[in-house]
Formats: sequence, structure tokens, C-alpha cells
Amino acid sequence: MVMKIEIAKHERMSESGSSLLRLIQNENMPLLDLLVREAVQNSLDAGKPNACYVNVDIGVKSFKVEELAKELEGIGETLIERFMDVQCKCLYIEDSNTTGLTGPLSIHEVKNNDFGNLQKLVYEISKPQRKEGSGGSWGLGKTIYFRLGIGLVFYYSRIEKEGNFEHRLAATMVENEESSNSIIPSVGDLPKRGIAWWGEDSGNGTTLPITNEEEIKKVLDIFDISMFTGAETGTKIIIPFINEQELLKKTMLSDDRISWWHYSVDDYLKIAFQRWYAPRLDNQLYKYGNYLKASVSGKVITYDSMEIIFRSVQDLYNKAVGKEIKSSSYADKINVEAISIRRDFVSTDAGNVAFVKLNVEDLKMLPPENNPSPYEFLNIRDRAEAGNCPIICYTRKPGMILNYEISGPWLLNVENTGGNEFLLAIYVPNSELKLKEPNEVADLEGYLRKGEKADHTAWYDINLGGQPSNIVHRISKSVSKKIAEAANNGMEKEIGNKKSRLGAILGRQLMPPANFGNKATSAISGKIDNGRIRAGRSQKKSAFALLPDIIYEGKFVTFRFELYMRRPVNVCRIELNINSEIGLINGEDWEQEIIKKFPFEVSEVKINRINGIESFEKNIATAKLLATSEFNTTVGIEISKEQNLEKLDVLGEIRVEKHDEGLELAITPRFLGD
Repeated sequence: MVMKIEIAKHERMSESGSSLLRLIQNENMPLLDLLVREAVQNSLDAGKPNACYVNVDIGVKSFKVEELAKELEGIGETLIERFMDVQCKCLYIEDSNTTGLTGPLSIHEVKNNDFGNLQKLVYEISKPQRKEGSGGSWGLGKTIYFRLGIGLVFYYSRIEKEGNFEHRLAATMVENEESSNSIIPSVGDLPKRGIAWWGEDSGNGTTLPITNEEEIKKVLDIFDISMFTGAETGTKIIIPFINEQELLKKTMLSDDRISWWHYSVDDYLKIAFQRWYAPRLDNQLYKYGNYLKASVSGKVITYDSMEIIFRSVQDLYNKAVGKEIKSSSYADKINVEAISIRRDFVSTDAGNVAFVKLNVEDLKMLPPENNPSPYEFLNIRDRAEAGNCPIICYTRKPGMILNYEISGPWLLNVENTGGNEFLLAIYVPNSELKLKEPNEVADLEGYLRKGEKADHTAWYDINLGGQPSNIVHRISKSVSKKIAEAANNGMEKEIGNKKSRLGAILGRQLMPPANFGNKATSAISGKIDNGRIRAGRSQKKSAFALLPDIIYEGKFVTFRFELYMRRPVNVCRIELNINSEIGLINGEDWEQEIIKKFPFEVSEVKINRINGIESFEKNIATAKLLATSEFNTTVGIEISKEQNLEKLDVLGEIRVEKHDEGLELAITPRFLGD
């Protein structure tokens, strides 16, 4: 039986294929990383309660286009025409020890708004997980599947239903309907919508998943994918027509930063599994249910086979949650500090931060192993001019690392380590910490989950009971203080003079290259020294930090920032600079020497909150734009507070227009006193 096509019709307020593809357009992360993050999280959320672990296997297989074309109504001829002379590859993701794609086969069978996994994954969008402690909270992560190939995705699952087992198979395609290469045909004279499904004909141009085992096996055999047997339940997702070289090309920081895992999709997947799921990967001490048993093309990743940097992340995680770790060269060097948070919760226990300084011997960076640096394994562009930037990551119940950061609110005042050492830290929240007055959420886990953006790369503060809260801000502040107090004490000093010290800090503030890289962040604090900031350790000093939620819009980049001004500081000048091999170049010097307009320009500034109030009180603060004398280019903003005011806390945004993609931007503060 040929799989029948169901083409999505134009309906009011409906999504198009092009709009769906934009929903989770995270341009800071390679597609293969996004795939591992989203697909594995879906599998873990569907884990069976009585299973010790969840199996997830991801790999690449070959297939013949002519065999597939015969099974798909409506697009078979186009597929043959386009791919007949191409060696066709597919990417597969399969899990077991999971419940599979349960729920009703048809939307008409949905009761009490319970769509089930099948409807939410294959036929719906923006239907998040309801399960407490799950990863997905937006229902948008599955859009990554449509971005890896041509937008065509097959879903096969086996579920247990009323004591029996049922197989299910369906296919979906989402494409840019505006493209001249679009494949899905139009319906009559109506415009294309770019969305279609394949399955069993259910009348009136609609389809249902195929449940006939022989028909399902016929399709799976095309991809050399086996069916579930015995008491197995789970899901297998197949993404045909991938381009391995294109996927790998987008994983590289730069041409001079190519490591061994950038030459093979399988090798890259092996690293990506470890990079994002180190806390849960082959970790039988994981405390929140099933641990993750991951494979790449059938080869299992064990703790002993993990790279040292990722074993260290797991060890830190286990120590942070009170577990013992396996013997290692650095076990006795691990610090664990409790994070306390007042107000809001029934107790002050907000979890722990664990951190350790690893040297090049610990990380086996010396011959004969010659391991790459941690920054390469973590896909971080380290810009420190002296020493090594500290690294922090954080995770909640699902065990997925949200992000690796080398500056910003989580690391205020944490100094660089010496050239032979790397500081690695992880914050693990106390997920069960209950709110005193439960509103939309009941505990810290729920608060953090609700504050995650759709791409799960950071936590942000949300409103509770209609009022702003600053729980994440207070946690990150406490984390940075604990690390700074312990790690800075006795730090190996390789940053000898003021110039190199300032350069080391500024080196962490640079904007990432287009479409990739670690999120641009900034942090600097300290005392006044001839009108400029001098690095210090006290959390009560003036400070400036760029926040991680950066927005890229063509040639425009929007940065959110936090500014803390404490007496005797009365003025902060936030300035745009070019980062070059000879140091930072400001707008005035550039235009005077080059006789050319500065390539970065402030296009808009917003002050969102002052001292916790969402208004700009002109009697306590003023703000003005800074422009060059040569071409009148807006290159910064000056924020001043009333002189007798003890403190000024500002939350704002700076929108920057880039006139030259080849140059790197540094955003730096300059504090002035009385």
C-alpha cells in the first residue's frame, strides 16, 4: 500500500511551513547539537517509570531513493528527479524502554484535551509536555527534525495498549512553501502551505497512522530499520536526504579550530551526547529516575569511554547532589558550596555549586594523549588574553546541560586561572524546594522550567502572582560569589600588570561569529582608578554584565545588560569597540585614523528597569548617547546617577547595527567617580 498524502489546507490563524521552520531558529548552535538536545530530551521524558535506563541510539544509514519514492504518494517523481544521482543518507533516532507514541490515532478521539504523544509529535505544534520535571515546556523542539534534511520525517512507534502491542507509522513534511524548490504540491488554486502528512487514507483527504505490521515493515526495510519485537516499546524517527558534509560544516568554530570529531557525523554525535547529557549519561547515581544509555550507530557510550572533560562534568554533578564519585586524579580537589536563597521559599536551600580546577595533566592535554582544550570540547571561543576563562554550566531535573558560559552573571568576579589550569563548575538546583505561596508553579524546578526559553539555553526570571521576581538573578549572584570566594583565594597569578589583567577580562566580552558560538556575555567590577574600573572581588562594587539572551536580526544584534553603580561611581559609559590584534579600538580613534565611519553603531537603547521599578526616574538618573566627532556615529551610552544616591541598578537593552561582518565587537564599561 502506498502511503497516502494529506496536504495541509489553508485555514485561518494556521501556521505555514516557513513559519514553523523559524519557531526555534537558534543560530548560536549547530543543528546536530540541537538534534541531540531536543531528541534525547523527548526520549527521556517518555521513559518507563519501572525501567532503570532509557536507550537512545542515533546514527546514519544509506537508502535508495527509488524504493522510497514508490511508497510516497504525491512527491515520488520529484524525489527521483532530484536525488536519483545522489548517494542518499538518512539520520535515525531510536529509543526503547520508553512508552512510545501513545494516545489517540485521530484528533477526533482526543478527550479532556489529552492529545497524547503521537498527536503532539506528529500532527500538532506548541503542545508541551505536562509531566512534572520533564524537559519540554514549549512543544517546539521537534521543529529541529524538519531542518536536518528536506523537511521529510518518518515516525515509527510501538506501544502497549490494553494489554496488547500496536505498531504505528506516519510521515510528516514541513518545508518553506515560498521556495522555488518546494516539493509538496498545492491543493487546487489555493496557495501552498508547506505542510503534509502521509499514512493510511481515512477519507476526505485526511490520513491516519498506518497500523498494519506488514506495510510498516515494508517502509522500514527501505532504511534498514528493524521493527520492535517481544515486549519492546519505543519510537524510531527517520530523517531522509541529509547532507553529512553540510551538517558538519556548521559545527566548526573556524577553519583553524577543527578537531577529530568534525570529520564524521558519528564522531560528532558521540561528543554531542556527552556535551549536553554528561550528568545523566551512563550515570547509575542519577537521582531523578531513568539514567541515559546512549549509543551512536549501535556503539554504546560508557562512563569510561567518555572524554575526561565530560567525565568531570558528571563527577561534579554527582558531588553537587551528594553522591560519591569514582576515583580520579582530581577527586580531592572538588569544592561543593551550598547556595542559599531567602524569601519566596519554605527554606533557604537552593541547591549546590560544585567546581574544580583541572590542570593539563588531569585533562591529558600533554603527550602522548594531546587532548584538545576544554573550550574545544565545549564549542566555546575563548578570548582571554592571559590565563584561562572559568567555565560554568547548569542543569535541572532532566539532566541536560543548558549552556556553558565563561562570563556573565554566573561568574562575576571569578578570575581567570593560570595557563595550565581550567576552572570547571556546575550548579544543580534543589528542584523540590517549595514556594511559600504557590502560584503558577509550586517549586524551584517548576520556576526554572517555566523561565526557560524554547531552545532551553538559559533560565530567565518570570512573574509570580503577577509580580516580577528575581530568583534566577539571586541564585546566579550567590553562585558567582561562592566560586569567587573559594577559587580566587590562592589563585595562580599569571596576569602580571593592569593592561593584561583588563585585557583578560575584556577578552571574554566579544560577540560570537555569525550563526554560531558561545553567547556574548560581559562582566567587570571593581574600584575607581583614574576614572577607569579596576578589577575587584567584592559583590558590592559597581559592575556591568551582558545577559545571555542575545537576539540576532540580520545586521542588527540586541544585547540585554545589567548595570550596578555604587558610590563613589556616578557615571558609566558603555562603549562599542573593535577587538583587534593590537588591542581595543574605540570609535573616535578609528574615525580619526582610518578616516572612515566606525563599523558598529548603537541604533536603539532601552532602559527597562531602574532599582527594580519598570520606569525611568529622571530625578535619580539620566542617559545620553555618545557620538564620534568625525562622522557623528553613535558608539555608546552614558548613564549617570544623582550624586547623593547610594546605588543605582539598571536593566536595559542596546541594539547594535553591524556595518562589517568581518570585525569583532567588544562592549566595555568605563566607570567614572565624583
